[in-house]
Amino acid sequence: MAFIPRPTRRRFILLFASLFITLSTTFLLLPPTSPIRLSINFNASRLFNSLRASATDRDAWLHQQPPPYPLNLRDKVGYLVKTGYGTRHRVPALMKAFSHSGNILKEDKNNFIVVGDWTPKNQTADGLPFVYNVVNTMVKAKVDPSLQSHPRLAKYRSLQEAVDLVDEDKARDIGQEFGWELDALKFIAGMELAYKLMPEKQWYIILDDDTFLIEPSLHLLLNHLDPSRPYYLGNAVGDYKSRFAHGGSGIVLSREVMRQLFHRPDIVAQSYIDSLDETWGDRLVGLTLIKLGIYLDERYSHHFNGEPPDMARVQRDRFCSPIVSFHGARRPGAMEAIGQALSNNREQPVVWADLWQFFADTSLDNAGREPVRQMRDYVGPAGEGTTTWERIASAEVCRSKCQKRKSCLAWTYDREARTCRASPWIVIGNSNNAETNESGLDWQAVEPLLQQCGRGSL
Repeated sequence: MAFIPRPTRRRFILLFASLFITLSTTFLLLPPTSPIRLSINFNASRLFNSLRASATDRDAWLHQQPPPYPLNLRDKVGYLVKTGYGTRHRVPALMKAFSHSGNILKEDKNNFIVVGDWTPKNQTADGLPFVYNVVNTMVKAKVDPSLQSHPRLAKYRSLQEAVDLVDEDKARDIGQEFGWELDALKFIAGMELAYKLMPEKQWYIILDDDTFLIEPSLHLLLNHLDPSRPYYLGNAVGDYKSRFAHGGSGIVLSREVMRQLFHRPDIVAQSYIDSLDETWGDRLVGLTLIKLGIYLDERYSHHFNGEPPDMARVQRDRFCSPIVSFHGARRPGAMEAIGQALSNNREQPVVWADLWQFFADTSLDNAGREPVRQMRDYVGPAGEGTTTWERIASAEVCRSKCQKRKSCLAWTYDREARTCRASPWIVIGNSNNAETNESGLDWQAVEPLLQQCGRGSL
């Protein structure tokens, strides 16, 4: 620039300033649902989170003391628990699990509601708290008569008819076959009911009947966020056109989000119509909020988890970050076991690396220093993010491949299939269906991550 004449420099500066202002104005004038705007938001979020993940401690803001927005999870948070006829047995297990670890769901505190897709003949017959049939409410009050013959509503009526006739087999079959379709009808209806019955709450959390919330971690997160701002938080899934919070991992909404949404009856009414054809209700929530210009805040997505403890993927970028949720603990006794495992930890936030301390049969330190472990899988199911090599001669060769791969944290060798899988995460894993597996961690990569948490051994 030193060799460019001053008048020319001024023209360049004015040109770039004009271009920047024009592009910024154009962006701001785009509708919230514009593909261009969604694409820019998506890619900017990915870039920003990548830069934050490379920092030494991207969660340093959580250490601020005293916390700027202190709250009580029993008084200031409203919980919306979704269940269905086919999964209603999970609700008592969920309540019992929470009772072991702090009991954040308190009927005497008026801080939660349970919503479902059926009206029981006897509300207390299954040991459930009161279940609001929000699908029935939607059918009667929210759906135009011209849509009453919609196939999804016919499935709901078939389920309710079977319940009324006490035809348990038929009701169970309908619930299992069409449960996902009926679940999509519960989200907006459940949110509206929660806001109506608990209007004074600062935060609202949507959880499935197999979603467990880790109270100290959730408390730490919400203590540092302002509920008067439109926060939409959760485990980010979906493409740039429909980025949304995965429902099973828990969806967190500030009171400002709820206020804005339910002050727009036109958008809410359209969402009821859209729910008749939407595959996933959690995606419907995201798409509805996008219309308001409220986007999923992915700065906090790494705190949410959509797997049970033994399958939670502990990645480099979240090793020392607090984990807020588990999902998918469906085996008999599994949900209560989570509550019991965390029963003596009611104050300290749980970070991802802590999972080995609470849920594994050995410490992470011991697992890492053991070169090979039989009948174990520290990688988990193959899929996006894993690398698979065929015709591998031995576990030692598989281990060597992992060590030579910069992103690899764990490897699993299947002796029978002679395949080697590597992953940029570690899971506790289990011995189920792992008779032919040998597995291990790249301890040279894992140990420095563990040390960043300020723990020598977990």
